[in-house]
Amino acid sequence: MAKRIFLFLLILGVILILITFFNSVRSNSPSSYEKLIKQTQTKPETNIKTLSAPAITAADPILGPTNAQITIVEYADFRCSHCAEANFELKKIIAAYPDKVRWVWKDFPFLPPVNVTWLAHESARCAEKQGKFWEYHDALFMNQDNLSRENLLALAKEFKLDEKLFVQCLESGQTKPLVQRGFEEGKTLGVDGAPYFFVNGEKWNGEITKEKIGEIVK
Repeated sequence: MAKRIFLFLLILGVILILITFFNSVRSNSPSSYEKLIKQTQTKPETNIKTLSAPAITAADPILGPTNAQITIVEYADFRCSHCAEANFELKKIIAAYPDKVRWVWKDFPFLPPVNVTWLAHESARCAEKQGKFWEYHDALFMNQDNLSRENLLALAKEFKLDEKLFVQCLESGQTKPLVQRGFEEGKTLGVDGAPYFFVNGEKWNGEITKEKIGEIVK
């Protein structure tokens, strides 16, 4: 009788262990891992999920005065050829209306290979830490067919950045949260490609040109 009770308890224990194991496997499904990753990401000051228009913060690279009549927010990818064309046009707009237009950059690295694209965006933000974002930004567009790690470092050297600090920044992923924020914000707002513009908080349809902006500048 005692042996039967022992055997019964042993079988029950094995069953409980198996149930615990399968629940553990199920809880570690890809969807659960995704939730875990999201929970461990740094929470931004602004709740991205509730945005209805781009959030402009001190973390965004900006050209132009804060009291500008027109604010252009651009979501762009350094490997996007249309973004390179838009960059040329935006520079003309800023040159023509330096006191009336503000240009806000948002990272939106979506083109494959994504590891190369993301590293390029992170490198631009590393250059920003040394006060060279816009120069490096322009150089990335000019070299968008060769955004290898070696070329990213060569550009840093070209702009006389502190190479040690730049490499440390890039290797440690210091600027990845900045890039991630822009990307997640864009997805929340329905950005599905690049370049993608908002002008004074409203989605801009079509190309953005100096002539079109000139029509709304007072």
